[in-house]
Amino acid sequence: MSLKSQFPIFQNNPGLVYLDNAASTQKPQMVIDGVSEFVSHNYSNIHRWLYQISENAEDLYELSKAQLAQFIHAQAKEIIYTYNSTYAFNLLIQALVKSKKIWKGDKVLLGIREHHSNVLAWQSFSQEIGFEVDFIGLDEDTWLDWQDFQQKYTENVKVVSVSQVSNVTGTIIDVEKLHALLREDTFFIVDGSQSVPHFPVDVQKIWCDAMIMTGHKMMAYSGLGMLYLKYQRIKELEPMILWGGTVKDVSVGEYSLQKNSMKREAWTPNIIGAVSLLKALEWIEQYGWIEEMWYEEKQLVQFLWNGFQKREEKVRLLGTKKLENRVGVFSFTKLTGNTNFNQIWELFAKENICVRVGGHCAYPLHKFLQVWGTIRLSTYVYNDLSDGEKFFEVLDKME
Repeated sequence: MSLKSQFPIFQNNPGLVYLDNAASTQKPQMVIDGVSEFVSHNYSNIHRWLYQISENAEDLYELSKAQLAQFIHAQAKEIIYTYNSTYAFNLLIQALVKSKKIWKGDKVLLGIREHHSNVLAWQSFSQEIGFEVDFIGLDEDTWLDWQDFQQKYTENVKVVSVSQVSNVTGTIIDVEKLHALLREDTFFIVDGSQSVPHFPVDVQKIWCDAMIMTGHKMMAYSGLGMLYLKYQRIKELEPMILWGGTVKDVSVGEYSLQKNSMKREAWTPNIIGAVSLLKALEWIEQYGWIEEMWYEEKQLVQFLWNGFQKREEKVRLLGTKKLENRVGVFSFTKLTGNTNFNQIWELFAKENICVRVGGHCAYPLHKFLQVWGTIRLSTYVYNDLSDGEKFFEVLDKME
C-alpha cells in the first residue's frame, strides 16, 4: 500500500504531486483523527483546572512537550510553545535584549542564508538598541565560509544564530563544528525548522542555547512554533510578554514570575496545535522513527540529484555538490529559453505539481548568489520516485 494512502489530501486530489514541503507539509489521517477525537471529547483550556476534561487536555499538552523533548534529546521543561517560528525568534530576541545579554556596541552574527524570521527582528532591534548585525558568507559549496566567520567573530560578538539547513539550498551545515569555535559567553541559536522534520537532531550534541522549530513543517497543524531553551537560560532570561500563566503572584505594586518555562507562555496556548504535534510525532514513531524517514529521503535525494545533473546545461542548481550534506530541497534557475518564472509556475500548476517560485523569505541569500529568485521543489516522507519523474517530465517540456 502506498504511503500516500495515509494522507487524505492525495485521495481528495487524484494525481496531486506535492513538492512544496519546505513551506508546509500534509497531514496523515492519524493526525486528523487524533485532533478530531481531542476536540470532540476533551477540548478545554488548561492550567488551574478542577474538572476532568481540562485535566485530560493538560495531560495531552504536556505529553506533546515530552514527546518533542525526547525527539530532540532535551528535557520537557526546556520546551516552550509559541504561535510559529517567527514569533519564537521575536520572543527570544526580546528576552535577550531585556535581560541585557545583547546591548549597544555588541554584535550579532547570522548566516547569510537565513530565513527572514532569523533576520528581521535582529535588524529591527539593532536600530532601536544600537548593536550591530553582520552576516557570515558562504563558500563555493554553500557551506559557511569558516574563514569569513573567524574574521567576523570578534570579542564583541554576543550572539551567533544560524539555520542548520537552508530552506533554499537544502544544504546541511555542521553546527557542532560551529559551536566548538564559540566562546562560552556566546549565546548560540540554531534554526531547526528545516532540519528537525528530516533527520535526527540532538541538541545535547549541538550544545546550542536555543533551537527554534515549526510544527506545520512536520505534519502538525499550523499556528504552533516550538522553542527549545536550555533550562539554565530559562532561569536567566526575563520574559518580554507578561500575562496570565507567566506570573506566580500579582499585587497592586509588584508581581513575581514563575520559575519554569510557563513564564514564557503568556497566553492561552495552541492546545489543538500541541495535540496535532503529539499525533505527528506518534506517526513518525510508528513509521520507524526519524532514522527510517531520513534513510528513505536520501534515496529520493539521490534520484533528484541525478536528474538535475542530466539537465545541468538547462538549469542552474543551487546548493552543495555533496549529497550527504543536503536534504530534499532543490532550488534552481533556468539557463536556457525564454520561459519566465511565472510561466514556469503556471506550467507546473497545470500539471498538478506544487512547487514554489520566488525568494523563499531568504532575500540576502539570493542576492549573495546573484539571483533574484529561484524555483524550489522540496520533498517529504510521502514523496516517491514517481513524483520526481513527473516533475522532470514537465521540466523537460519547457523551452
